[in-house]
Amino acid sequence: MKKTIYLGLFGIIFVSLAMDAHAEDIWKRELSLGFSKATGNTQNSLLTGAVEADKKTESDEVTLKASTLYSSQNKKMDGQKHNASARYALNFVDNPWYAFYKFSVEHDKFSNIDYRMLPIAGIGYWFSDTEDWKAMAEVGFGLEHINYTDSTKERTDAILVPRVFCEKTVFEKAKLSQDITAYPNLEESDDFRIVAETRFTNPLSDNMSLRFSFIDEFNANPTGEAKKNDTRTVLSLIYSF
Repeated sequence: MKKTIYLGLFGIIFVSLAMDAHAEDIWKRELSLGFSKATGNTQNSLLTGAVEADKKTESDEVTLKASTLYSSQNKKMDGQKHNASARYALNFVDNPWYAFYKFSVEHDKFSNIDYRMLPIAGIGYWFSDTEDWKAMAEVGFGLEHINYTDSTKERTDAILVPRVFCEKTVFEKAKLSQDITAYPNLEESDDFRIVAETRFTNPLSDNMSLRFSFIDEFNANPTGEAKKNDTRTVLSLIYSF
């Protein structure tokens, strides 16, 4: 089942990248390759790769993402993360409100997560959506299903998913953004996750950019020997097309 989910999501993303090859005004795509230094559950040099595709119109928006991360020490793997997501947002006509639907699947071997599936539906509001300044907030409701790599029993919980995002143009062409999402468990108040990502993207040419990212993942109730806080910094080369 897990392999089917991964192949399905990654397939959707890569097929979408190939679609509308000559309609650059419809799809915005980017490929990235980066090197990161991690602390927490993995404390080694990491190699990361990611692909993102976004199609935005006046009425809706489709966002597809996939990323992978590996680390090794003395030719032995000690870090492995994969994730993929598909998101659809429906804009209300002449209104900053929107409804969204998202499905994501994640794998984090060294946090004992064999796979985490998360379907979400919710509503959001754009405070600003210009080229120089973007700011939005949304809240969703979802079901989080987790299958563990150890003997921990798999679980399915109802969760809220509040999120805030902002992006500002700095130094004329560079972009600075902050994206924070929380995953509080509706049944257990002391069980929650927070994922925060700060990005600084500086264009080098029309198609190439250099991006610095800081990612902080906090899990209030990790399993096994996994630590609560897992951070990493990533320096990536971005190709947009």
